[in-house]
Amino acid sequence: MQPLRKTRSSGEVTAAQTARLAVLAGTPGLLLTAYAAATSTSLTIRADLALTLMDMLVLVTVAIVAGGRRNGGAGRKRQAALAETLANAFAALGMCLSMAIVASIAVQRIAAGGVEPQGQGVVLAMNLNLAYAVINLWILRRWKARNRLAASALARAQICLFSDKLSSNLLIAASLATAMIWQGTLMARFIDPVAGLLIATMTARWTIPVVRDTVRSLRREFRRARKPIV
Repeated sequence: MQPLRKTRSSGEVTAAQTARLAVLAGTPGLLLTAYAAATSTSLTIRADLALTLMDMLVLVTVAIVAGGRRNGGAGRKRQAALAETLANAFAALGMCLSMAIVASIAVQRIAAGGVEPQGQGVVLAMNLNLAYAVINLWILRRWKARNRLAASALARAQICLFSDKLSSNLLIAASLATAMIWQGTLMARFIDPVAGLLIATMTARWTIPVVRDTVRSLRREFRRARKPIV
């Protein structure tokens, strides 16, 4: 029993540290992405800003939940489990909202004939996403290691979140680079909104397991709440 407790305790410490690192690493990126979005016409950069903003709200919530978890009695453990379930629900909601926002803007851009990405923020956003692809890959590996150490729905949700962030980083960097190469062509006008649809599709792919885990956790918590106290 002692090794199991040590494993869980170590897993909780790893989760709290990883959540705090994710918030610290993401804050400069959020500010720089906001600047890049304000100085360009790119849809994918605005999509990146929406994704980053929602992700940061989720990461702050996860950092609070993971950092506040301590060993305690059954009541405290149940509170911690409920907090993790609500954090996962917030993550699922955030991913769904960002997906809907990006998809709707992409469809509008395509219907309007597309928009070629322009402005000084384009180069900044491309380099920023390449840099954060490396950072998010590192954080993703930490969450995977944490899940192997002590599997949990919270860790699985963060694995999905950072898988989504990593795929978005690569799609955004690739789309902006392609648009710059084909600058001035008709194709360049549609690369940006099509990339937005691809980003929304990837977000949907990673949102599904988070929603599934959240629904299962909520059902489990509901059954526990209805169970009579003996």
